[in-house]
Amino acid sequence: MSKQTLRRYILTESVLRQRYLTRGWNLPLICYVCNKEIKIGDRIVRKRRKVYHEMCYENTFLDIPDELDYEEEFYIEYGYYPTSSSITTSSTISPSTITINLNIQNSSNL
Repeated sequence: MSKQTLRRYILTESVLRQRYLTRGWNLPLICYVCNKEIKIGDRIVRKRRKVYHEMCYENTFLDIPDELDYEEEFYIEYGYYPTSSSITTSSTISPSTITINLNIQNSSNL
């Protein structure tokens, strides 16, 4: 399986004819992110069959710092900030607090 490469270029009329019209792509070209038309003169990025405005493609990446506090990590992982009702904490039980009652019946009493 070959690795798909990312192509960056400015859309010109000749590029439009060579790469899109000859392949039967539907026009107008629509950005995969913003759903707006890509026009001649726009800087675009193409990956496989998806076409993006260059800025739309660049804005799809998140720059996440290496050091985050607990709330920020929680937000990135779950998509919302933790509240006291959304966090469940588990407590460990020490073996000395566990009581087991065994009811053993003598078979001779049965």
